[in-house]
Amino acid sequence: MSGEDAFRPPRFDVTVAEGPERTTIALSGELDLVSAPQLTEALAGAAGRPITIDLRELAFMDSTGLRALLGAARDHGELKLAGPLQPPVQRLLELTQTLTILPFED
Repeated sequence: MSGEDAFRPPRFDVTVAEGPERTTIALSGELDLVSAPQLTEALAGAAGRPITIDLRELAFMDSTGLRALLGAARDHGELKLAGPLQPPVQRLLELTQTLTILPFED
């Protein structure tokens, strides 16, 4: 790994798909303090529509990412999560009991 790579933030991608009845926001990579603003921006673009956040490709999420998801649920009304989840993400959601708060579909 070069010195440049050591300072590169982890990869994070947001893909937004507008369906006829709901918006799907697919996340991949690592959702954390650095990448959470990208999710917030995507959520702002889907305001007023039901939202599914697809977490299948999300490898890691910290408390900042969790706060972004919970804030989205509060601010956007109809929001559900989709999986299956990667083990680190599932563990965070289970430890914080987020899966009992937000609707989830496998």
